[in-house]
Amino acid sequence: MTAIDSAKSAYIEEAAHIAETHGHSLKWTHSQLFLKSQMLRQHRSVNSWNAFVRVKHMEANEGHKKGTSSFTEHSRLMLAEKRALNAKVVEARQQKSHAARANSKATRHDMNATFTSMDREWMALCARTGAEGFYVAVRSSIEDLSEPKIFFMQKAENFVQDVLKVEPRHLGLKLKSFINQHMITTRLHPLNKLVSDCRTLIQEELKAIALEHNIKGKVNMNYTNYERNIVDHYGLALVNWPLSGHVRNPSKVGGRAQVQSLLDALKSRSCEWVRLMDEEHVTHMKDNQERHARGELVYVARKARKIAAASQHKSNETVDSSSEDDTSSDSE
Repeated sequence: MTAIDSAKSAYIEEAAHIAETHGHSLKWTHSQLFLKSQMLRQHRSVNSWNAFVRVKHMEANEGHKKGTSSFTEHSRLMLAEKRALNAKVVEARQQKSHAARANSKATRHDMNATFTSMDREWMALCARTGAEGFYVAVRSSIEDLSEPKIFFMQKAENFVQDVLKVEPRHLGLKLKSFINQHMITTRLHPLNKLVSDCRTLIQEELKAIALEHNIKGKVNMNYTNYERNIVDHYGLALVNWPLSGHVRNPSKVGGRAQVQSLLDALKSRSCEWVRLMDEEHVTHMKDNQERHARGELVYVARKARKIAAASQHKSNETVDSSSEDDTSSDSE
């Protein structure tokens, strides 16, 4: 560590000397030395193909002035020709297939490289502007086990430790746990599951109220003939239907929003089964009959029973000999 300390001291002395010589502040000098250091320079590794292409380009351009032939030729193009060239590029992009692969290892490498670059940019920003801050990033996936990505400047780290009373690494883990838990609680159920839940609640509550009022027999919900088979027959009604129109099958009320609204109303019991009083029951039946007489489809007619075709007459199992004798005697 002695060599490192010596290098730091030499760096500080050199920065102070440059600042004093050229009339700049020490902070500005430190910033410039840091930003121009090798730490922030990103160079790609040498590639043999790139080197080969560079040599070929140099051979093709040998004897030509730099930048003259291409620019001159491009400047002579008409507007229609330029648009035609652009159209070819757009068409080539559309025809090119982009295959997205869910490769967890590649995703992890991409994240590591991206956040390494972000760390450098944050360090450069803080050194250039004197800003203090931190960031915490996690992947919002329950199955993903990658560690949180965190960056803390010294004062920001002290703030988290002294004020929030938590270690920076633990803060990242808490954020990941919170996001994953929120995803579990807010995960959308399939539409058919919501429809099934609505039907189950309607049927269970119907059975419960029928049992409560000593209605004999099994009472099954009938959405097609709800008014005749449920309201008129048993005096039970599903009140405060949250959707427009009459009571109908949850699979026919609309999309996810409508089904979810119905399910919420059933769970909160704002839409529930009630037993009609005798007067209410009689009034409701008369109203249904009047509406049906006016042409409204209150009562759905039952499907006509299909009558099987009459089977062909079969021969008698026994033969009446007396009839044969009569026939034979007549012929004689």
